[in-house]
Amino acid sequence: MISDICGRIANCATGLDWRRGTSRRNTHMVTRLITAAIGVAVTLIVLFLHNTAVLPIAAGAISVIALYEYLRANGLLRYHLSSAAALIYALGLPLVQVGIIARYRSMLMVAAVSVVLYDYIRHKKKMPEKAFFCYLAGMFLIPTAMAATVTLNNVHEQHSVAYLVLALCGAWISDTGAYFFGTLFGKTKLCPEISPKKTVLGFAGGIAANVVFFIGFCMGYSAYMKSKGIAMGVNWFAVIIIAMVCAVLGTLGDLAASTMKRQLGIKDFGNIMPGHGGVLDRFDSVLLVVPFFTAYVQATNFFELA
Repeated sequence: MISDICGRIANCATGLDWRRGTSRRNTHMVTRLITAAIGVAVTLIVLFLHNTAVLPIAAGAISVIALYEYLRANGLLRYHLSSAAALIYALGLPLVQVGIIARYRSMLMVAAVSVVLYDYIRHKKKMPEKAFFCYLAGMFLIPTAMAATVTLNNVHEQHSVAYLVLALCGAWISDTGAYFFGTLFGKTKLCPEISPKKTVLGFAGGIAANVVFFIGFCMGYSAYMKSKGIAMGVNWFAVIIIAMVCAVLGTLGDLAASTMKRQLGIKDFGNIMPGHGGVLDRFDSVLLVVPFFTAYVQATNFFELA
């Protein structure tokens, strides 16, 4: 009798815990979807205003926030002078990418690095060499990637928006494809100690998703341009190659960020984006993709006027 009552109580408690767990998961998913919707809306606005000051300002803002999260995670904000120089550089670099002012890019970099060097010498007994090189790595990777979006926007007057969409989606589509392929078919883990959810089949699926998206987007874009009376062709070999490389580089950036977070013992770099973590958590896969895409487009005929 008593054991039967205890069993019923246990079953009720288990059901309650299950319902609570399901409710928490549903709430988390709703939060992620709302944040994602806001992010997409903001991205669309920036793309619509890409030929105004909105794009470099947005790139500078993302660069500053992402670098701040990086410095905070690594415990570097206590070096106030170096942090100020790094953050000013992160904000300024996307603003001096094009036009006459672009001639001052090197001066800005030298000034920022000189301040960090001075601070390193000044704190010779307090700032280890690891902190110094951590500053340099963050200042090189994050602002450079965000500034590349501004450079890419000015590579070609007609195709700038298409290039921006492909560059950003080159990182994010592969990540989404990898998630769904890995969830449905993945068994063999890609890097179990770093990112337990990533699988080999998921990685391959992410590459395939990128290729399909790039081909589909370029077909649609080509048809749209022809409907406006602008005959153009597409370098399909270049499209496929860059789609595959972007997927690989996006995964590499994501895994590198995951490795750093595990070494630092943190889950996310920040919490500014509810359900997604920080800005750097969303843009870690972009850090290598956008600079590579920009360099590739500058070196090849991605879209060809007929």
